[in-house]
Amino acid sequence: MQPLPSSRLALVTLSLATLALSACTLTQKKREPRQTCAPETVAHMQKLGVESGRQATVVLEAGQPGGANDYGTYRQGRLTSQLAGALGEVPAGTLLDGVLWMETGKVQAHYTTARTPDGQTHPVCLVLGSSAPGGMYAEAGTTVGALILPKSAPVTSVDTFE
Repeated sequence: MQPLPSSRLALVTLSLATLALSACTLTQKKREPRQTCAPETVAHMQKLGVESGRQATVVLEAGQPGGANDYGTYRQGRLTSQLAGALGEVPAGTLLDGVLWMETGKVQAHYTTARTPDGQTHPVCLVLGSSAPGGMYAEAGTTVGALILPKSAPVTSVDTFE
């Protein structure tokens, strides 16, 4: 077999590189459109003194063994966390219902319902983490099926889920 002339070799190399880049582009996950909180939810949160950017601390799952300074293992999916302190007029002990998942190395949670200790239910838009768009880096040893996080974590109110 004879070696290819340099111009033909360059063309073959360029063609293979283009094909490889095309394959990468085609297999990338399409980003979901931005999810916005309903204007009624944002207005309701403001009536409760929960402006966008306001923060609080939650216990990610009260049923996890150990203390507030320990780490827990969580699964992706539905999550009920508990406010450790008040968030505006939403009292400590309020349960927050949301969804937990891992994306690009960060653990994300969006909370959409708050259930106060006296039985009231409020729509909310909260994210796990100390700032929007939210998320926390998982601890060493985390896998897709076992997310290792501190039991206590910050949440932030938002008017848009990103």
